[in-house]
Amino acid sequence: MRCDFLVRADGSRSTCRLEIPEAERRHFFKEYPFAWFGILAEAPFSAPELVYNRSPHGFALISQRSETLQRMYFQCDPEEDVDAWSDDRIWAELQARVAGEDGFTLREGSITDKTVLRFRSFVAEPLRYGNMLLAGDAAHTVPPTGAKGLNLALSDVRVLSEVLERAVFKKDRDALDEYGPRALARVWRSQHFSYWMTTMLHNLPEATDFDVRRQLAELGWVVSSTAGSTYLAEGYTGWPGHP
Repeated sequence: MRCDFLVRADGSRSTCRLEIPEAERRHFFKEYPFAWFGILAEAPFSAPELVYNRSPHGFALISQRSETLQRMYFQCDPEEDVDAWSDDRIWAELQARVAGEDGFTLREGSITDKTVLRFRSFVAEPLRYGNMLLAGDAAHTVPPTGAKGLNLALSDVRVLSEVLERAVFKKDRDALDEYGPRALARVWRSQHFSYWMTTMLHNLPEATDFDVRRQLAELGWVVSSTAGSTYLAEGYTGWPGHP
């Protein structure tokens, strides 16, 4: 197979990015000291919107898939064995994570899927080598806290469509030079946002009392300040005018 341009989007375990000579590539990694224990449950909505929860027991996320199917997560050790967790134990842990003075409880059901999702951040540079261009998880991954993974992949495709159109139809090969810098500007901004949300909401190993109080103050600013909630909303939904 021969082609003028090759977009490599072969996922987070990409081998394609290794085809860039070692002397010309840089890979940036961050491994987080915790993971998410995720379940898919046949249960009705527990809340009208998704719930991010920080508690002394650890982080929990309650999200919706449909009126009868819900996705939920709680912070766990990366080496956690899913087979060691019965349905009753999982629900007890989730209920403890979301319990509070408001009396909120989860609506339970049959658990159909269990998994442990490790937390990693990764960025490959450059995103272009000759006529080969990296996109999506092959180029970058983020922890799921900020829900930026798919958004970043779509942003890559948007920029790629613009530069490839010029390269193909207008014979402007220099347009390809724009792809990496434009895409990476959003990638690194999203890496910061995902890191910020992750470190604000999770119980951090070896955290001191000072660290916990500072973390709670930061969370309080987000939920009580218009500027704080706007910052969160803008980062979560994307940045207008930022390609």
